[in-house]
Amino acid sequence: MPVDFERTAEYYDAMYGEEDAYRREAGQVYALAQEYGACGKLLDIACGTGLEAKYLSRYFSVTGVDLSRGMLEIAQKNVPGVRFMEGDMFALPLEETFDIAVNLYGSIGFAKDREELAAACREAARCLKKRGLFILTPWSTRETFAEGMLADSGERDGLFFCRMEAVRRDGPRHAEVVMKHLVGRNGEIREFFQTQEITLFSEKEYRGALESAGFRIVSRLTEQEFRMGAFVCVK
Repeated sequence: MPVDFERTAEYYDAMYGEEDAYRREAGQVYALAQEYGACGKLLDIACGTGLEAKYLSRYFSVTGVDLSRGMLEIAQKNVPGVRFMEGDMFALPLEETFDIAVNLYGSIGFAKDREELAAACREAARCLKKRGLFILTPWSTRETFAEGMLADSGERDGLFFCRMEAVRRDGPRHAEVVMKHLVGRNGEIREFFQTQEITLFSEKEYRGALESAGFRIVSRLTEQEFRMGAFVCVK
């Protein structure tokens, strides 16, 4: 069962909105853009609630694309000066080209198979200018995936939350994330239960999809160097 982001959009930032991480990551993206001469217009693929775009917009003219209308409504409130569009990473609704494109925080793991992985890479390449920069973070690779559990609670802007999540292998090519969330506001407590299926691509499959799309991989950053690691590519 896929995650219903229309349901989670209202509390997503409270649980996952690590603004210090977004700020730091945006600075890293800018440093890479400077290094490879790709400053200007940036395409934020699978932009979610726009908190990453909030910090990226300090350095670039940002366009954000996401499949969830609920996420985009919150993104527009979070960053009113940024253009956001509804669209699928496997068939981007754009004809213009950008200097840099990013697909961060492991969203590429929603690709169901190698064909969709390849399609996402081709679409990113199509929307980039020649010598444009693409930064892709895998959700995990088949070689590095590790099972685990997470528990957390907190409050943000009057919304209280409690979450527990289990990450486990589901066959040789997939991981399953089981999520149980409690959300409270104005004296009302609601419970959400969802599961998320992630495709585990190998390092070789990521490299093959990027190179087939016309990218040259100029750097492979580790998880210690960049959140979730990253493929840094030039078209």
